[in-house]
Amino acid sequence: MQVYTAALPNKLCQEYIDEHYPEMRYMLSPVCVRSFGASRYHIVRRGYAIDNGAYGYHVKGVPFNDKAFIDLLEKWHDGCDWIAIPDSVGNWVETKKLLDIWVPRLLPYNKPLLMVVQDGCEKGNYKDVYRLLNRKAICGLFVGGTTDWKLQHMSKLTEIAHQYHKTIHVGRVNSGRRVQLCFNSGVDSVDGSGMSRFIATTRVVCNTIVEIDRQLKLF
Repeated sequence: MQVYTAALPNKLCQEYIDEHYPEMRYMLSPVCVRSFGASRYHIVRRGYAIDNGAYGYHVKGVPFNDKAFIDLLEKWHDGCDWIAIPDSVGNWVETKKLLDIWVPRLLPYNKPLLMVVQDGCEKGNYKDVYRLLNRKAICGLFVGGTTDWKLQHMSKLTEIAHQYHKTIHVGRVNSGRRVQLCFNSGVDSVDGSGMSRFIATTRVVCNTIVEIDRQLKLF
């Protein structure tokens, strides 16, 4: 399972990552990239994905910035692992509508596109998720949503994604417990900004994933 964190780690967190989990990859989003200067470029050479930044805008109480997202893609899409399709935080109905707007705009970048799933997508026994994963353009799921919902549904969503041979990523994973739960569910990757901001979180998450890797090598 791959772990990502925000691409602006403070010095202390980055030093711990470098020493204990140099396999860490990074998340670029239009919200954080404004402060992402050339001195940080060497970090993302290890690997990165592109988040749409919708959650960050939501927290700040400002509208989604289409231009900032496209500008980010124009500069960084070439080396990214995947792109999270823009979503409407907490609104599955609107998120589905955004797929029809954004998928055609993102296809020319020729990168895997992950659909953000959240509260409400489980209705009708996940019928929307099954239907949308049938679309060739959708390469996987990005599990957003509220914390309780995420933890309740990620195992089933993982099962569905892998049934279609597609990837699944879980956002806002900022504790050792959640890392372990995601691993136990079979999730392919996770991210959390806490590892870039708080050294205690960095230690716990890095140590947990390193221990998981160690245990796997024993088998």
